[in-house]
Amino acid sequence: MTALAHFFIGISLPEEKAKSIYEQTLSLREKNSFKSWVHPLDYHLTLAFLGRPQSESQLKQVKNNLTEALKKHDAFHLKTNTFQTFGRENAPRIFWLGVEESESLTKLRDQTYQICEDIGFELDQRPFAPHITIAKKWVSHEEFLDADFESPETMNFEVTSVDLFQTKLNELPRYHSIHNVMLRSD
Repeated sequence: MTALAHFFIGISLPEEKAKSIYEQTLSLREKNSFKSWVHPLDYHLTLAFLGRPQSESQLKQVKNNLTEALKKHDAFHLKTNTFQTFGRENAPRIFWLGVEESESLTKLRDQTYQICEDIGFELDQRPFAPHITIAKKWVSHEEFLDADFESPETMNFEVTSVDLFQTKLNELPRYHSIHNVMLRSD
């Protein structure tokens, strides 16, 4: 385990959905309005940000406990909805694509959180706001409110697995799955 490595548990987007999101945001990308854009292969929905584990054994325990618990969780569908932001309205920190509320997603997130907290991870306690981060840090001289972007095309996709990701900041894509758990399918 790399000493400075960060880890999180999340849901990857199907490649064709990631490509569609990327294409829908091209007009904003061309304006260089955000400091950084998430690589399309890094689009994901975070269930739990773990940060740095205390040890290799804690990371191994996450893998084992996730595998055991989530193999009983059914695959399910999610639907994207609107582009939104976190931070100041005129100069947001994060530009993201929302996901419609889903009982299955909430249960999966709660179960994932419980697993991580039970083995000693200290997790963010803010309310869950499921989203796919598209870009970070507005840097344009124009206010974000004046930015012209169209409402995104609604997309449905099936969640068939959950990944434990390691962040590698000097690489693109940055997020690398080090453990995959398949959800139960029909």
